[in-house]
Amino acid sequence: MDYIIKLNYFGEFCALMAALCWSIAVIVFKSASNTIPPILIVALKNSIALIFFIITFIVFDIPFWHDAFSNFDYLKIVLSGLLGMGLGDILFITALSRIGANRVAIVNCFEPAVIYIISIFILGTVLTMQQLIGFSVVIISLFIISYENDYDDIALTDKRSGLFMQIMAIILSSIGIVIIKPVLSKVTYSIELQIWVTVFRLFPGFIFAWMVFLIQNNKSDLIKPLKNNSVMIGKLILSSGLGTFIALSFWIIGYANIEKPPVASIIGQTSVIFISILSWYILKEKISRLRIFSMLLAILGVLLITIK
Repeated sequence: MDYIIKLNYFGEFCALMAALCWSIAVIVFKSASNTIPPILIVALKNSIALIFFIITFIVFDIPFWHDAFSNFDYLKIVLSGLLGMGLGDILFITALSRIGANRVAIVNCFEPAVIYIISIFILGTVLTMQQLIGFSVVIISLFIISYENDYDDIALTDKRSGLFMQIMAIILSSIGIVIIKPVLSKVTYSIELQIWVTVFRLFPGFIFAWMVFLIQNNKSDLIKPLKNNSVMIGKLILSSGLGTFIALSFWIIGYANIEKPPVASIIGQTSVIFISILSWYILKEKISRLRIFSMLLAILGVLLITIK
């Protein structure tokens, strides 16, 4: 299975597939968040994904423990999971429930800028001139979308709090992925190890989410929407399978096989295109000509970044 790592654009393909699968999952998560509290969604999605991963490990005979890393590497993986899969995901789902899939996708496109800045300080990453141009084009497209007038369909307080939570989620997840990049760079030869890192990173997020849920005073009220609701349970299984299981695996493998973290991050932001289209078609959220133009501009930027 590891021979496919050597295929041209393998890392870029994985990053793009992660964006597509995650986009579908976001639409389902948004639908579920109208009924289920964000903290419960995060705890359940991480639990469901862990079950999928355990089944995968058993079927493909993947060891549950690898000693190929240093103690500091394990610490990095745990910290990355706490920041990204724990606290970051709680903030993300909360923002999603408040400001909608379209706005979340737009704000999330600023993640490459955050990762780029963090990468400069931590990893010493430097992009080529072509990649810098593509990076700039993507950022310009995001500014265009951000200044779209949308105060007629969302309360200002909800928008501000949702945007703040999403920005904080981006910062936390960006720090998490940058500190784990050196660990992933050690296992570029093995998809098995890359998947193992994915699961090991998910586990602290799983524990953190359940700890936050269990300290809530109204746990019984939070879980009520799930009782005798097979449709909602089905949505959680579908979104967790696509998002936290499949998309997360593609995402980690993509990051492991793309040399520069900002490049992988920007490819991942093509999810804004998928989410905008799906949220318009399925969730009936608004999509304007300005937003369409901005998405096309973002595609141009991604092409400039990925064409070698």
